[in-house]
Amino acid sequence: MIYLLGFGLAFALSLLVTPLVRRYALQHGIMDHPSEERKIHKHAIAYLGGLAIFIGFVVTVGVFVPMSRQLVALLLGCAILVVVGVIDDIRGLSPWTKLIWQFVAAAVALSGGIGITTLTNPFGGQIDLSWGRFNVDVAGLHFHITPIGNFISLIWMVGLANTINFLDGLDGLAGGVSGIAAFIMFLLAVGPRVNQPEVALLAIILAGAAFGWLPYNFYPARIFMGDSGAYFLGLALAMLAIYSGAKVATAVLVLGFPIVDAVWAATRRLAKRTSPFRADRQHFHHLLLDVGMGQRQAVLTLYAVALAFGVVALLVGSFAKLIALVVMVALMFVSIGALVWINWLRRRKVIPKDNLL
Repeated sequence: MIYLLGFGLAFALSLLVTPLVRRYALQHGIMDHPSEERKIHKHAIAYLGGLAIFIGFVVTVGVFVPMSRQLVALLLGCAILVVVGVIDDIRGLSPWTKLIWQFVAAAVALSGGIGITTLTNPFGGQIDLSWGRFNVDVAGLHFHITPIGNFISLIWMVGLANTINFLDGLDGLAGGVSGIAAFIMFLLAVGPRVNQPEVALLAIILAGAAFGWLPYNFYPARIFMGDSGAYFLGLALAMLAIYSGAKVATAVLVLGFPIVDAVWAATRRLAKRTSPFRADRQHFHHLLLDVGMGQRQAVLTLYAVALAFGVVALLVGSFAKLIALVVMVALMFVSIGALVWINWLRRRKVIPKDNLL
């Protein structure tokens, strides 16, 4: 019952707060203008939707979840990135400034005990990441430092925050996929194999906040989440995947296609000797539009992909998850190659536009 109440309250708060945030953004000119070629919307759209998602999440967590050192670290880390995202949406920040703050937020999570200490070996057993562990006392607080585990944790949290930001290119895409991922984590955590009620409650609250905001962002969008929402959702999902020992492998599988797309985007940009954070219009979701899909069709297709691999993650063991991940990565690269090839043929008028999807 508490899970239904948590989901319902987060959904309702996000749904009710979003129009207020939108009104504030319109009154103060906090808008995303279609001034760049990569942007596909035709008119200025209000920003700051991420604030509504965060408010729906944090208020509901305050009502239903007992405070702990880990939870305070989770909320504080998320709050840091929401503030950074809001400043960037209003005034603009350099990519490197945002990256520094992302690592600060992830370090805050680590300081609260949210970190990866072991990984499940798909061939059996656990991989211990605590090699070189030592203890540090600061201002009366006791910290366990595990260099390898801490490094992997930082990269995971910062990487997923940027992955969701890269994904935020079509109306409803990042919010919907994040909501699906949170719901899959809820199902995993509430099940007998994991049995982590607090993680389950946090995950279903996050899903409710994301889905409550979605009616205002699904095509045609009336508000965008901005960096504040993308960074918050990415960091929250990353922390939930490792909070109290929840499964990173499940998060990797359900968010596999945006992770592969983010890696491909960074590699592509570095190969062109440009910043990996420099936005372009060559993400997987953009390629789907270029071959003739509408925004709704493309978004629903990617929802189905995330949901399908999420269901696989729930039903199979570690080794089968590894096989599913390999299959998913292979399908992603084959699909990217096919879409790039089709678009190349289209530009050279080898394939008439009428023959596209």
